[in-house]
Amino acid sequence: MTDLVAKQWPSENGRGYQIPDQRFGTIHPLKVIAIGAGISGISLAHDVQEYGEQIEFTIYEMGTDVGGTWFWNQDLLYPGCRCDIPSVNYQMSWCPNPDWSEYYSTAVEIYRYYKDLVERFGLEKYMRFSHEVVRAEWVDDTSRWKLTIRDPDGRHFEDECNVFINAGGVLNNWKWPDIEGLHDFQGTLCHTARWPKEFDYKNKRVAVIGSGSSGIQVLATIQPDVKQLYHWIRSPTWITPGFAQQFAAPGGKNFRYTEEQKKKYADDPIHALKYRKMVESELNERFKFIVQGTPEQKAALEFAKKDMRQRLNENQRLIDAIVPTEFVVGCRRPTPGNGYLEALLAPNVRVFTEMFQRVTSKGFIDSEGNEFEVDAIVCATGFNTSFIPRFPVIGQHGINVQDRWKEYPIDSASTFYLSLAVKDTPNYFMYYGPHEGPTGHGSGAPMIEAMTRCFMQVIRKMQVENIVSMQVKHKAADDFNEHRELYLKRTAWAGRCSSWFKPGPDASPVMFPGNRILFIELLTNPRWEDWDYEYGYMGNRFGYLGNGFTMREVDGRDTTFYYGLLDGKDEQPDYSDLRPTYAWM
Repeated sequence: MTDLVAKQWPSENGRGYQIPDQRFGTIHPLKVIAIGAGISGISLAHDVQEYGEQIEFTIYEMGTDVGGTWFWNQDLLYPGCRCDIPSVNYQMSWCPNPDWSEYYSTAVEIYRYYKDLVERFGLEKYMRFSHEVVRAEWVDDTSRWKLTIRDPDGRHFEDECNVFINAGGVLNNWKWPDIEGLHDFQGTLCHTARWPKEFDYKNKRVAVIGSGSSGIQVLATIQPDVKQLYHWIRSPTWITPGFAQQFAAPGGKNFRYTEEQKKKYADDPIHALKYRKMVESELNERFKFIVQGTPEQKAALEFAKKDMRQRLNENQRLIDAIVPTEFVVGCRRPTPGNGYLEALLAPNVRVFTEMFQRVTSKGFIDSEGNEFEVDAIVCATGFNTSFIPRFPVIGQHGINVQDRWKEYPIDSASTFYLSLAVKDTPNYFMYYGPHEGPTGHGSGAPMIEAMTRCFMQVIRKMQVENIVSMQVKHKAADDFNEHRELYLKRTAWAGRCSSWFKPGPDASPVMFPGNRILFIELLTNPRWEDWDYEYGYMGNRFGYLGNGFTMREVDGRDTTFYYGLLDGKDEQPDYSDLRPTYAWM
């Protein structure tokens, strides 16, 4: 009998595979690097800190502070810059703010909220500012990403990680418009993304180029104070009240929260949560008017037509210029523009429907050859919203994602998977990548949190199962995009419009085929079957079963959890009160 107990088992088989001397549930260390300390990066840092284990985590941020697009916009703030999403829905669920000043918040207040989150939760320790990733390359031999980073002094160094997450976003790469003579102008020339703090536009002659969201906001804000304002409308767009207008002020206008309301939200978190959920419910309803032929779409179209005509005081010239006739509400992201249409009718505003010929040192020459002198030119021409990475991202087989996505619409749309991952690019994940999720009808904050939770599940799976690389299966990406392409034909996004999520009238929209609720539910339980994996343990996927015992038996969790939990807590019960009664030894 002693010989039986002392007998040694084999340490490895003929292939060289060995049973790992570890318990089931062992968490392996993993190094994760993200780029971008905007809302996505902040969300990820919070969840790594609160729920992650054995994660070495770094965020490289090219700016000097947190906040992403809201950092850039608050630092060089154009007049009227604010979010068109209700404040209570543009925040993290894990830290609701009862003290929002307004229903639709300014860029400054949004920045301060996210800055406060970083300070309150101590997340800055993960962040390295003024550090820009300039190259990323997957190394097959080590199953790691090798990154080249430029530091504040312009020096380059390398870092490596197991998982690389792009949280950089697209609304931070502003661009000058390609206009003849623009930089010959001798007056004040500015872009809404880099508004000069010293610029005093009062009683000045100002030209505002661009009729997108920033142009609409800045024009409506500065119009009462300028001497003369020139503006160009080159393409129609739906000007609507803000999102969740039912709970805004009459006419969908903004309002300030009272001190009594703020106190109620602070003292009664259940009431505050119910209020946020009520507003969010209306945002979720908006997807119905995106689907062609629905009663909601017909009602939205009729309302928008009537509302715009009334606000333009039936001015047929302006109606013909700005009210769309070739696409319905939702083809482009509806643009809230309180005061914009009314401002177009002001006596100090001149609207052109044809673009000027060129800019001169003193002003511009219109389409008929007339020269107009101005004191300032404001370019409200937005950002470069291409999803092409700003630096080489080289995956397997030496494939550079920049080259693969050079043409847009992208030559192979099926390179994407759920906006989160790319073919042939292991351990690389993105927030709001191409086909970027349901962004056209609600707040991005809940979507970011859903993506973060998904990435945390991916990281934990890799840690527990000792997965050294995972990448989306080609067939999974192909199937998703086949469904996506066909589904989107039934939506307003299939119309003949151009926007930052639809790069041309005949282009395929880069959107998710469904609403926000679907997207969040889909990411709640990731489709692990859509991925190819490579494992440690000599490639044996079951190596993580280990020595036959579990971490549960040594970390204080309940070893009889399958009978149910006492007091709802997964803790090993204390049986000292029962043992004397029932135990005989």
